[in-house]
Amino acid sequence: MSNLSAEDSWNVFREILEDLEYLYIPVKMLSSKRQKPIWMTNRALKAVQRRHQAYRKYRDSKHPAYVKAVKTAKRLLKEARQKFEVKLAQNIKEDSKSFYAYARSRSKSKVNVGSLADSSNELVSEPKVKAEILNDFFASVFTVEKETDIPLLDTFLGDKLVNFEVDIDIIKSKLSTLKADKAAGVDDMSPCILKAVSEEIALPVAMIFRKSLNTGCVPRDWRSANVTPLFKKGSRHEASNYRPVSLTTRFAKSWSLFSEIR
Repeated sequence: MSNLSAEDSWNVFREILEDLEYLYIPVKMLSSKRQKPIWMTNRALKAVQRRHQAYRKYRDSKHPAYVKAVKTAKRLLKEARQKFEVKLAQNIKEDSKSFYAYARSRSKSKVNVGSLADSSNELVSEPKVKAEILNDFFASVFTVEKETDIPLLDTFLGDKLVNFEVDIDIIKSKLSTLKADKAAGVDDMSPCILKAVSEEIALPVAMIFRKSLNTGCVPRDWRSANVTPLFKKGSRHEASNYRPVSLTTRFAKSWSLFSEIR
């Protein structure tokens, strides 16, 4: 990448990583068989299986053996769920994602963006048209800086960015502390993979950062995001009642590295 621009260097880096991911990371086929709930313990599962066995054997819901198996399974299921939920609540500060994922799974309704009113106040339900309506609204409230009133960089830094040292060890440290369960951005690079190969990719990532600082060019993927509309309040048919949430690539968020690199 020594003779490439920041954009081309990023594209080469991304293509190599994608090829290696395709070649060496196995794909797991999910079974269509119904999986047990995340909170169910093996002990509770075995109790449920014994309940089914008792019914198949006696075919009588009032048989003492079946009644006993039902009571045991019911008690163990209740205990397993309660212990799981208590543990989630206790660890909410360290693992809030698991807590809210479980809370959403327990919700009976899945709220999505429904029909939206267009410029003529008619409701439309086509996904592409709804995306365009939301995009037009989000773009209309976007703050555009005045080009004649942009502050000079030297005023705040007192030094040029070319004098900043990109430390490979710091980049390696930042990559190794990524949360593996986070979603990928527009580059489709999983934080789980980046964390696993943090030591191997620290050098090329440092080179891309350095090229970006030298040339003032930020790779396009780092400037792009997947935008999801979240409902605030009011009518769900009005685009103005939604706010955008952007999911960017992990490297775009790593620009905070430079607050420690001098």
